[in-house]
Amino acid sequence: MKIMKLLAFSLAGLIAAGHAVADDFKQALVQEGQLTIATTGNAPPLTLVQSDGSLGGFDVALCERIAQDLGLKAEFVRVDFAATIPGLKAGRFDMICSAVARTPARMASPDLYLSEPTVENFTTLVVPKDSEVASVDQGRGHRIGVVRGGQEGPILEKIFEGDVTVTTYPGIAEEMLDLKNGRIDAVSMNYLTARFHARAEEGVTVLEPGFVVENVSPYTHGLVVSRNEPDLLAAVNDALAKLKADGTIDKLKETWITGE
Repeated sequence: MKIMKLLAFSLAGLIAAGHAVADDFKQALVQEGQLTIATTGNAPPLTLVQSDGSLGGFDVALCERIAQDLGLKAEFVRVDFAATIPGLKAGRFDMICSAVARTPARMASPDLYLSEPTVENFTTLVVPKDSEVASVDQGRGHRIGVVRGGQEGPILEKIFEGDVTVTTYPGIAEEMLDLKNGRIDAVSMNYLTARFHARAEEGVTVLEPGFVVENVSPYTHGLVVSRNEPDLLAAVNDALAKLKADGTIDKLKETWITGE
């Protein structure tokens, strides 16, 4: 009996220790009890502002479920895309949940960890329906808008070898406005967001197929945490695996992406 009690006590101690290790990341959160998440709200259907002013989209809904799985409250902070990574590095956010591409440069960054893939995508162009630009390779020599801090600018410079005028914007809404007003000839963005805008707005179309750049486009999206938080990365990836296994991620894709 004494041996059984000792074994039970030891097992309980091991379980408690396991939980302590698993929850180590919670000690480093920006705010106790919550996951502080940076997002733009400006890249539908992944992150967007709904008619009632609340945030929605695949990334937002996914991060809410991850926070729930980790026993935390999801607290979103809206920022321009270019401010997401600097804010993470400065310790203002725990995670970035905002249509971030898992590019080789980001995967190799000494400052960031990218989660396991969440959704597939590729880079393309949005143009007016009456545009002379009929395929992405015809973007050479044209004025193309990109979001500041995104991967589209470097892709355009590489493909067109500098023979393109790239204008940067704080967000997609701003570059789409300039496209409508004729200040630029095209907008380069991810396909899922491009398709969303083409369905919602008259007068623009999405060029398919998109750009093909080895290891850059097509690509997958992921969530971003600081390189200083490997335990948080492990917890996020564990949550992603559970949500994939139980069908939650497929349901979120149907709600926000394939069923839109």
